[in-house]
Amino acid sequence: MLAGRLKSLFNEVEILMATARVRELIVAAASFLSIGLCVRASQAQETSVTPLAVMTGRSYPITFPAAISKVSVTEAAIADVVVISDRELVVNAKAPGETDAIIYLTSGVRQHYRIQVRSPSERQQILVAIKFAEIRRDALREIGVSALYRDADIAVGSSGLSGQTSVPRSSPVTPVGGSQFLSILTDFDTDRLLAFISLQESKGRARTLAEPKLMAANREPATFLAGGELPIPIAQGGGAGNTGNSAISVQYREFGVRLRFTGEIINDSLVKLSIEPEVSSLDFGNAIIISGFRIPAFRTRRIQTTVDVRRNESLIISGMFNEDQERVKTGIPGLMDIPILGQLFSSTRYQRSESELLVVVTPSVFDPLRPRRQDVLPVLPDTALPAREAIQKRLPPAARPRRP
Repeated sequence: MLAGRLKSLFNEVEILMATARVRELIVAAASFLSIGLCVRASQAQETSVTPLAVMTGRSYPITFPAAISKVSVTEAAIADVVVISDRELVVNAKAPGETDAIIYLTSGVRQHYRIQVRSPSERQQILVAIKFAEIRRDALREIGVSALYRDADIAVGSSGLSGQTSVPRSSPVTPVGGSQFLSILTDFDTDRLLAFISLQESKGRARTLAEPKLMAANREPATFLAGGELPIPIAQGGGAGNTGNSAISVQYREFGVRLRFTGEIINDSLVKLSIEPEVSSLDFGNAIIISGFRIPAFRTRRIQTTVDVRRNESLIISGMFNEDQERVKTGIPGLMDIPILGQLFSSTRYQRSESELLVVVTPSVFDPLRPRRQDVLPVLPDTALPAREAIQKRLPPAARPRRP
């Protein structure tokens, strides 16, 4: 009887121990599962990092769907976070660098931002486009009347016939200034009077347009020239007592479209430009001849200025309107002032010139790591290798392509 009682007691103890063991296993399994879920949740939260790029001196507002409970910032000297309301905050960029900001919401959600603060001039390129527009209008009108009277004793001439005063009348007459568009020579059916009438009118219009573009890094100078160089002979003076021919040296003068500029990015919307555009051309109408050399003059339009321009906006940095009028009347004193009849004793030259000049500058700023589509040339790789023929003889035999 005692043995049976002890056996039943041992069975109950074993059952209790087994139950406790099961409970321990269940608790351990639950703890393991909870730890795994926490680790996965934390890993998921760590991987969901939102990148945020802000320029120095700028702010970025963020609105959340739930109320904000806590905010943590790694480096407040780079970017600071200011809570505006229970669901809104503002990120203020202070200095270039990178920092993290973690925002805790009352709903249990955590937002992780990786803030990159950079200077507006960091890794930036400046592209400057200049437009020169010039229009010239010229008008010229010439009206001249020349007369020559000759008899057996006297000869009198005016204007183009003033040099034809030879006596007798049988000597030939050659009018001066016969290159006009219309010239009339008549004797009015007389033996002693000869008249020469010249008429000419010309109108012209010229238009010049140049659009140079130049790219440079921030705060770096750049130069552009599309044109040529004109050789100009310079006479070198000899030593004392040297009466022989002087030596001639040659100096070159640039002409064409030239652009010099240095750009500086002030912020994300303003660019400072120290710019010097120039357009020059050869002017053979005002050329001079020295020692047998014909040296042309230069027609130059040059601007040098420093301006602040907004990105991708055009600014007129120079404009000019010029008008020249010239009227010259030449004739016989006294007679040329007679109304109507005075035209027979005078020549009139009228000239008018107008010119308009406009210079427009447009700066653009972009990141060389992310260039604009219009600045990238879509060139496919060349498989024909055009330069291969130049090095064909120096290639090893195995590298030479087979000819079909």
